[in-house]
Amino acid sequence: MTKRDEGFFSAKDGTRLFWRSAVPDAAPKAWVGLVHGYGDHSGRYLWVIDQFVAAGFAVLAFDYRGHGKADGRRADCLRWDDYLDDLERFYAKLEGAAAGLPLVLLGHSHGGLMVTHFVARGPRPSLKAVVLSAPFYKLAFEPPALKLLGARLIKGLLPSLHLSNELKVEELSRDPAWQKSSDEDPLYLHVTTPRWFFECADAQLRLAGTGASITLPLLVVAGTADRIASMPAARAFFDTIASADKTWKDYSDFRHEVLCELEKERPMGDIVAWISAHL
Repeated sequence: MTKRDEGFFSAKDGTRLFWRSAVPDAAPKAWVGLVHGYGDHSGRYLWVIDQFVAAGFAVLAFDYRGHGKADGRRADCLRWDDYLDDLERFYAKLEGAAAGLPLVLLGHSHGGLMVTHFVARGPRPSLKAVVLSAPFYKLAFEPPALKLLGARLIKGLLPSLHLSNELKVEELSRDPAWQKSSDEDPLYLHVTTPRWFFECADAQLRLAGTGASITLPLLVVAGTADRIASMPAARAFFDTIASADKTWKDYSDFRHEVLCELEKERPMGDIVAWISAHL
């Protein structure tokens, strides 16, 4: 029977963050650290966690600041690098839980942007491979110029003001059950703030030139119908990554939530097989 646990830990600045773990009965062959996307939280990845456990992996996931059960103003950050500080603390917890077993990081969307910056900072001996799902390196659409101007003005006056992100759940996944759960989940965010938007955009720009620092085995899974994160931009950055072992996999007609889509078993199976081959 799967052993599950959860609790809280402190960020660098004292913000309370949330974690959850799942460990198979038999000794796990590796630990997977799961980093959710913007507006989401670890509780919405239970199916993904269960697939890893069934394949013999232990999983540690967390809610970073402003998301899920973590503290912090919803959908906001004082600076984007606070997310990286949260990830650093999470990774230390992951290393402690793994007790010497190999580690893999899986980041989705905004979590993929976080993981990319994290691994570009330098090698981690315990980290054996990285998986990115629809990494959010650039928007797939251009916001209206007037809306951007308004956001800049608001950022100067009310940087943490909650604004609708105007995303429809059907733009994220074709799965009606996932769409319904997104609309009904009180922890799922449908808002953003001007400060987060511009901090995130700056973090995306700062990726330029960092691909040469990434040498770990890397798998990227992407939907060809992603309307949120630009997969051409993600592919362009992928091509700059120095790793000699990197794989890009497209899934036809999948939207942004690659692991919450119809036929999600396909990319999940590919991820499990790829990780297993890299341990």
